[in-house]
Amino acid sequence: MVIYLPEYLLVFIIGCALGSFLNVVIYRVPKDKSIILPASYCPKCKRPIKPWENIPLLSYIIIGGKCVGCGERISLVYPAVEASMGLFAVVLLAHFGWGGDLLLYGAMTATLLALSVIDIQTFRLPNRIVLTGAIIAIVLTLLLPNERSFNERFLSMAFGGLVGLGLLGLMGLFGKLLFRKDTLGMGDVKLAGMMGLYLGPARTGGMFILGVFIGAIVGSAMIIAGGKKWGQRIPFGPYLALGGIISLLWGESLWRWYLSLVLH
Repeated sequence: MVIYLPEYLLVFIIGCALGSFLNVVIYRVPKDKSIILPASYCPKCKRPIKPWENIPLLSYIIIGGKCVGCGERISLVYPAVEASMGLFAVVLLAHFGWGGDLLLYGAMTATLLALSVIDIQTFRLPNRIVLTGAIIAIVLTLLLPNERSFNERFLSMAFGGLVGLGLLGLMGLFGKLLFRKDTLGMGDVKLAGMMGLYLGPARTGGMFILGVFIGAIVGSAMIIAGGKKWGQRIPFGPYLALGGIISLLWGESLWRWYLSLVLH
């Protein structure tokens, strides 16, 4: 399958536009505000943002990263989310090509990106987004055309969700028994269940291993660097999300590489 440069540019632009919407979700959902109304506005001066000020990535550069009305500096999180979603869309297109998988895993990636940023900012994984992601997973998995039969898709989705819930639930139970306190929030358990619906059981297992591994490495590095203390709370959602995306795209290759090392 050949994918041409204009197609990558198109999907990058679409991804950035989706990222712009995700910024609305990231800002409003934790505050229990509508993501539809009112239209975008400056959080400080409440001035409505005009269409030319809301072009993904470009507007941030044109207006110098500041509100045109009050001069308040706009967080770098906004263009970072837009660019990240654009790049994710390009990677997904390169990996899956045009088709149902691009739409399915694009929805998963967008949901995970929004939840990761919210978790970093607030230590919360809102049920509103997790449930929406789960519904989208069920609908797209069962309705999009696929070479697998309906029963195969349903069973993979169901077992994937159960594996995600089970692995994170057991991890939380083990942590509570070991440290005699809650070490994992229920939001992380529900997030893993939602991701399992998209990934299926095998990739969900890879998500769990990679998420724990990445979280342990980053957490240890932060403790050594003095940014965190042992026992201090850290958001685990972003590590699960990253583990899930890596498992989706390169899980099989990583597993073969690992087996080649072990069996030699």
